[in-house]
Amino acid sequence: MAGLVFTALGTVAGVTGAYFAWVAVRPRLRSKRIPAGLAVSAKKAIPGAGGPVGFVYDVFVSYSHDDLDWVTGFAERLEGEGFRVARDEVILKLGDVLVHSIEQAIRDSAHGILVFSPASVASAWVQNEYAALMQRSIRDGLRFIPVLIDDVELPVFAATRYYADFRDVSAAEYDRLVGQITKALRS
Repeated sequence: MAGLVFTALGTVAGVTGAYFAWVAVRPRLRSKRIPAGLAVSAKKAIPGAGGPVGFVYDVFVSYSHDDLDWVTGFAERLEGEGFRVARDEVILKLGDVLVHSIEQAIRDSAHGILVFSPASVASAWVQNEYAALMQRSIRDGLRFIPVLIDDVELPVFAATRYYADFRDVSAAEYDRLVGQITKALRS
């Protein structure tokens, strides 16, 4: 009987030890990276043109769907520069669990951009993406770039970053700002 008790205790101790070992390693496994040169995207990507090699996406773009037209044009410009851009229209497939797919896209992105507008500031969903992007920025060194497209007060942590101000800009100024963003994402 004592042998059976010691066997049971040893099994419980082994399982408990394995669990705690897994918990200790798990944060390192969260950001799934792919080997350099194997990344593919829905659009053509120029190898090495974007951010750090090894991520599925160069940048995750968070925004409100009220700003979809502006964001679509902006994301297409970044893609035209060779960046692999994660946004819901690219990453989500019918039947996906939204929160899991968005979480994975944020983990799989080297950098983050949040498009600030009255609609995005009021969106609970965007607030959660903002929290995740800021946490990754602080913890992992993810470059977080606030992008203003309308008059809003930036949240405290976003206000500590140099932001791109697209409010009432000319075509030439828009091009200059996109150039600054692409340069920042490549550095």
